[in-house]
Amino acid sequence: MYREAETDPETGKRIRRTITFGSEITSKRAAEAALQPYLDRVRDNTQFMMPPAPAKGGQKLYSLIDEWKEKILPNRKLGGVRACLSHIRTYLIPLLGQIRLRELTLKEHQAFVTAVGRRVNRRRTAENVYCTLTSILNKGRKWGYMIPEVRRQDIEFLKDEKPRAESFLFDADTAARIINAAPHPFKVMFLLAATSGLRIGEVTALKLSSLDFKRKLIHIRAALDYTTRKESTPKSAHSAAPLHMPELLEHHLRNWIEKHFQPNPDGYLFINANGRPFLSDNVVKYGIHKTMKRLGITRPKGGVHVGVHCFRHGVTTELLEAGTPIHLVTRMMRHGDAKVTLNHYAHVVADAERAASEKLSRRIGAQLESDPELESISPAKSA
Repeated sequence: MYREAETDPETGKRIRRTITFGSEITSKRAAEAALQPYLDRVRDNTQFMMPPAPAKGGQKLYSLIDEWKEKILPNRKLGGVRACLSHIRTYLIPLLGQIRLRELTLKEHQAFVTAVGRRVNRRRTAENVYCTLTSILNKGRKWGYMIPEVRRQDIEFLKDEKPRAESFLFDADTAARIINAAPHPFKVMFLLAATSGLRIGEVTALKLSSLDFKRKLIHIRAALDYTTRKESTPKSAHSAAPLHMPELLEHHLRNWIEKHFQPNPDGYLFINANGRPFLSDNVVKYGIHKTMKRLGITRPKGGVHVGVHCFRHGVTTELLEAGTPIHLVTRMMRHGDAKVTLNHYAHVVADAERAASEKLSRRIGAQLESDPELESISPAKSA
């Protein structure tokens, strides 16, 4: 008994056939051998009737992008999702969307990176866009698509010709002025950022249960998305960590809880008039920017962002300038490793570096011949 490749139009099932052999077939092996030609015919007919498999190398990139957006993107954090969608909408679809997957060779990759680099004029942005592309292509290869392998080390990225702009920061004095002038609850929020280096989403996600006054710890367990206020894990695994609660901060937190804290179902430490956590943009707009304007502190121009992160930059800079060992700064700022800290704050000159530079200059200066012109210039004027 076997089934044909064709289906019965009435039942929708494959047609069943029965073969009866003569008395010469006396064993199971002989019966299977006699039935095999019928099975071969069914197999050949089935293969003939099956639609051809899609040419997985012939599909275009936009098709793979749609599949990737459906199956992979929902698993990413909201911030990463927004960045990926921006890269796809602005660069991937316009520049590569109509190219077939099998044609995405090293030459096409390089042309794409060069085009993006010319448009954004910043290496880091071009690298981020290319990272989105490679993430999509790598997943496509694992799904069986015929996509040429291209090594990242074979791609040449834009060389930044402009000096890297220093991040705007609040040093200790400026931070204190802003905290003193800010109204509640921004005063306590900014103090948290200025003493512990918290990110804005970590500040807005703090709950009463995050505070351990007995052990003087602040537990960073979550962050709120700056647009949706959806709670998720912090930026990285290293970001989820307990932080020391300085005595100054403990005093202000206890005062906030005793006099200003509003109980709410989720236990958030800071909520707005509607009983919801603060939007990050509102903290910046009505907290930092408004306070800076009141104090007469000028915000930098040229698109430089001024927000809660300026407190974090200030904390890191002050620690490094004071000669705090790099591994301690890395742990306190919850960076992935010391390399991240050094890459972002290589411009900071610590006290130890200043002392070493002065010591060397004094040794050289001791060997220099006296110069009457220099002797006539006072140190104050030469500075």
